[in-house]
Order: sequence, then C-alpha cells, then structure tokens
Amino acid sequence: MLFIRENGNNFTMLLVYVDDIILAGKYVSDIEQVTLYLDKTFKVKDLRDLKVFLGLEITRSSIICSLCNH
Repeated sequence: MLFIRENGNNFTMLLVYVDDIILAGKYVSDIEQVTLYLDKTFKVKDLRDLKVFLGLEITRSSIICSLCNH
C-alpha cells in the first residue's frame, strides 16, 4: 500500500508491504518526522539506507535511484 503526504511542492511517500516500510521524500526532516510518529505509535526499527527490498537491489546517488533484480 502506498501513502503520499503532500504539502505544496513537498511530498513524503510511505510504502508498506506486510511488515516492511519504505519512507521516501524530498526533505530528510519530513522523513524524520514521519519516522518519529511511527516509532511512537508502533514498534519500529530504522535500518537507515535501503539496500535490498523484495529481492531488488537499490542504489542511489544525489540525483538518481536505481533498482536491479539479480
């Protein structure tokens, strides 16, 4: 399930698959705000930078994010 929070030109996306969550957005401060809310509401573990999700390898730079299926 994908949830999107918009505020003008700003957006934060929350992707949920079973018990895994991916947070992505334009500003780190917004991602941290959502993370704090989730941590207060649920028991969560922040694994920081995403490397693998559902068998896909994720690599990113400051301008691009790429997915690779090995």
